[in-house]
Amino acid sequence: MDVLHSSGVVLAAYLQEKCLDFSQFWLWVNHLGDPAHIYVIYFPLAYCICNRLGVAILWTGLLSEWLNLIFKWFLFGERPFWWIYESGMHSDLHLTQFPLTCETGPGSPSGHCMITGAALWPVMMFFTNLRPQRTLLSLVPIILYIMLMVGVAISRVLILAHFPHQVVAGLIAGMYLGHSIPGTVSRGCTLLFFTLTSVLLLFGAFLIYFGMGIFGVDLSWSINRATKWCAKPEWVRLETRPFSSVTRSAASALGLGFAFRCPLYSRLCKGNRDWRKRTITLLLSLLLLGLLHHLPLQTASPLLFYFLNFIRHVLGPFAVVILAPFITHSLSMRATDKKE
Repeated sequence: MDVLHSSGVVLAAYLQEKCLDFSQFWLWVNHLGDPAHIYVIYFPLAYCICNRLGVAILWTGLLSEWLNLIFKWFLFGERPFWWIYESGMHSDLHLTQFPLTCETGPGSPSGHCMITGAALWPVMMFFTNLRPQRTLLSLVPIILYIMLMVGVAISRVLILAHFPHQVVAGLIAGMYLGHSIPGTVSRGCTLLFFTLTSVLLLFGAFLIYFGMGIFGVDLSWSINRATKWCAKPEWVRLETRPFSSVTRSAASALGLGFAFRCPLYSRLCKGNRDWRKRTITLLLSLLLLGLLHHLPLQTASPLLFYFLNFIRHVLGPFAVVILAPFITHSLSMRATDKKE
């Protein structure tokens, strides 16, 4: 592992030497790969295009995010990039320029590569299958997917969030999970199914965490080290902590169940909505999700933050699947009544 880490430092230094002048572009690419965008941007966008595609992104994303955390916990010996502060290998690197390097989870596999790669796999397959014949045009979604994920991988190394072998592991795991996880979850599943899924994700993570603690494995070591070595303490945010992703994935599963079992769901799904209504619904979805995710939760204590984070991610799928379409439908009906 020392060879991988030392060669990773050399590669990161080379990338910074060649690409640091374009740091804003690479930060933007890194931003595109943020797993949080699955819930607030990619899911509502895909749901606007095709309901089934949107659900596939959310379902694949939440399961991949949970698995990513479990993989990191079981690979607890893997180091985040800021570990090089303690190793003395950081003389030529610009660690303090990037607040995104101050993440509190262990390093492998990369969540940006694994989770986003898995969640966007259904998008690639959806647009590829629009043209079943293998024409050059059908290869465009595959090429764009590869370019995005390779760009995200480079950005993670460039900003010193991961070693190269960690992003490679994330890319491989993401493609495998995107291909292997069922493309979507059946709308006919009961609320009990979604509730049990949420409970298993939430308490399964707690059991693994405390179970490994019994055997002397401190899975919180990275939080303490990140706080110690980060240039600015405010860069170590609660939403980067492992249990934030647990509450996010478990809550999204439960929220999807509430949306599917809502009495309004069948009525809102009937018929083909025109693109004008879809656009209005998308804008409303993004507005509602933006309001939810800009609530000032950072001032809360960790336990309160996790609770409130769980609540807002339960509300997220409900806002996209039920609330935004219902508002659009109501506005449309009111406009029709005025014309009559």
